[in-house]
Amino acid sequence: MFIKIKDKNIHYQFINQQWIDEGRDVLIFLHEGLGSIPQWKNFPQQLSESMQMPALVYERVGYGESDFWNDREIKSQYIHDEANVILPSLVKQLKIDNNIILFGHSDGGTLALIHAANPMANIKAAIVEAPHVFLEQYSLIGIRKARAILKNEKIIRIMDRYHQNRAAELVDKWSSFWLSSKETDWEASESLKKITIPLLLIQGDNDDFGTFAQIERVAELAKSNIIEVAKIDNCGHIPHLEKQEEIMQLSHDFINKL
Repeated sequence: MFIKIKDKNIHYQFINQQWIDEGRDVLIFLHEGLGSIPQWKNFPQQLSESMQMPALVYERVGYGESDFWNDREIKSQYIHDEANVILPSLVKQLKIDNNIILFGHSDGGTLALIHAANPMANIKAAIVEAPHVFLEQYSLIGIRKARAILKNEKIIRIMDRYHQNRAAELVDKWSSFWLSSKETDWEASESLKKITIPLLLIQGDNDDFGTFAQIERVAELAKSNIIEVAKIDNCGHIPHLEKQEEIMQLSHDFINKL
């Protein structure tokens, strides 16, 4: 299904939508920097079923089946705009009045944290995997390696299935934004100090795009009464797929404590 926000068609999908009318809390999934709805695989469905909670997955502008960017390059602080303008508009237009738990991965994790600094009234908590809250040189090394790998024609053809044959341009715009970013594009320290909602922070020890310093910064600065930090062994950048059972259990336990 599609909804128009700021003159752009946003592709979204509800999971177990019937539970929304029962007033149950809603999970909203925020994808990574090259992500889409199908790239979550079965994780949103599995967590929704496990928790008996409805879920919403959607694709940001530039991704999946949503409209592409008009600009030649991704604008500075676009994640901040997604967090503070697009996400609230989406929730309002879809008339989601239930309490919400955000589940953000990578760039989506950053989005969740920035929104949590000035959240909608019905935001209950956030589960965050592999976020970027400051510009880390280690991350830029990973992006350069990923850019080189993703330029492979076979990989581009695979990604085209998810991104409407726009994968090459998406990879170029996304990686160029990262590699030309200023500290202010990712710096979230001031935002983190305003967060009071419960947080579950997750990071793999073999993540090519960030170190434990990212979630440690969040845990240090956030003012939440509940902050859980999970450092996952033998895990890369996508814990919810690489260690699905472990992330399911962590999420299950965290949500049940709220």
